[in-house]
Amino acid sequence: MKKLALSLAVSTLAMSASAMDPLPPEAGFSGFLALGAAGGQVESNFLAEVVSIDLSNDDIYVYDSPDQTDIIIPSFGYNLGYTFANKKTRIYAGTAVEDSLDFSTNTVLAVRHDFDSLGNIELAGLAPGVAKVEVWEDPYLLGSNRSSTERSTSGGRLTWDKIFGTGLEFIANARKVDIDHERSGDSLNYLTPEQRKLLDREGDVSRYELGYMFNFGDGLSVRPSAAYIDRDLDGNAMAQDGYELGVSLVYDAGKYVWLNRAVYQDLDGDDVNPIFNETNDANIYVLASEVRVPDPFGWENWYTTVGVQWADNQADIDFNKSTVAMFSAQIGRRF
Repeated sequence: MKKLALSLAVSTLAMSASAMDPLPPEAGFSGFLALGAAGGQVESNFLAEVVSIDLSNDDIYVYDSPDQTDIIIPSFGYNLGYTFANKKTRIYAGTAVEDSLDFSTNTVLAVRHDFDSLGNIELAGLAPGVAKVEVWEDPYLLGSNRSSTERSTSGGRLTWDKIFGTGLEFIANARKVDIDHERSGDSLNYLTPEQRKLLDREGDVSRYELGYMFNFGDGLSVRPSAAYIDRDLDGNAMAQDGYELGVSLVYDAGKYVWLNRAVYQDLDGDDVNPIFNETNDANIYVLASEVRVPDPFGWENWYTTVGVQWADNQADIDFNKSTVAMFSAQIGRRF
């Protein structure tokens, strides 16, 4: 039986249980394709649509916590690449979900090399994802239908796994956020141009993570991690920085693999929001669990996954709060 990848991706959640999976044992073309669906509830005042599925109402009448929207969306994942004859170098293309609360996805184009003593190093370019995400041009417009606009991210990622032969792992991720028509606050005539600039959601998002994989035998692995997050957005009232603490647990029983992830983030806002006269501080909680079953019904080289995830942004500003709770199922084919 081929070893299943240990990357945890539940519905819209992407938080790895390990920095990098083992390279395929044989040279040549390999990878996987997976299709499925996810359903659940979303609460957001900023998100408009994902893959043309509504995530919130197009009109609001008060600045309050977001309403709940029930959704069902398709899910798709792939990782296809080529391992060279030395069995230490691989190039691949794949999908990566970057954030469980804003549905950010990227298309990954990467090259990886496993060094004998230095560790395993991967360089990846991050292009806008296939799943189209739209946000509201002016999320603060009251009493009228808001217009949506596309939001995308692009950038790069460096991963260094098994540093000097240990379980230490390092991941650096830098992305630029682009919004086709960023018009936050344009409907609020009482704001000055300088105050509207404070609400700009475009800019740079960086994340630097250190983790350590502990293998306890009998299929049990635990990976604690810590990260620094810098949301250096153009609008200082939307910008944040802070830290993240996380822990992943993987249990490989042979007939199935059970993956779990828990995360806590503490983020501080940079400047006072001119609408609410508060700083955008936030505490974010994420829980996810997934079970993967190889060769279901005796289907060789296939696998199925079932998972749940919950992510909650407890922002000090009620309007900025958001929640995602999803159940997902996929079937995939390994090559």
